[in-house]
Amino acid sequence: MNPKEKKQNPQSELKKKEALRLSNAESKALTRSCIQTALLILLGEKRYEDITTTEIIAKSGVSRAGFYRNYHSKLDVIQDIHNTHTSAVIDVLKAVQAGAEPEPAFKKLFEWLKSDEEEVKLFMNIHQRLPVRPDFGLCKGVDDTDPTAYYAQVAANTMLAIIIRSWFVRGMKETPEEMAEISADIYKRLRGH
Repeated sequence: MNPKEKKQNPQSELKKKEALRLSNAESKALTRSCIQTALLILLGEKRYEDITTTEIIAKSGVSRAGFYRNYHSKLDVIQDIHNTHTSAVIDVLKAVQAGAEPEPAFKKLFEWLKSDEEEVKLFMNIHQRLPVRPDFGLCKGVDDTDPTAYYAQVAANTMLAIIIRSWFVRGMKETPEEMAEISADIYKRLRGH
């Protein structure tokens, strides 16, 4: 396009540039994803205590200011990674507790875990070495007025976290469909159905 055409059609040039820009939310999500991935990669190489914020920044490709706009410390990054992965589990459990059929709900969860396999494997493999033990929050909102029902729900919820962890340890041999069927069967038994 010659300069004269550019002057004649500044709106179309502006629209082209606008299409290439990320929204603030998209930019923040991309920055956070880069930082999280960098930390997971570093955790695969060395101990948490030996990783510096400077290394995370260098590995992620974001600026120091970009890091600190999103996180206060590497521990905040770990908590964010944890929250992302466990919120999916908690959402499924809440849906099942509210009356959704366990097997389709669990199938969706295991499909998501399988689709994000590499990142989830990294997280699952390193979380035992972290200074914080993830609080899966699996019993939040469980009705505690009936002790038997309460502990049955605690067992059912914890069971899912253990099954997910064990599936990764075994190399994710079973399909998401098989895992959903197994999990739903055990869940129903624990809940007395």
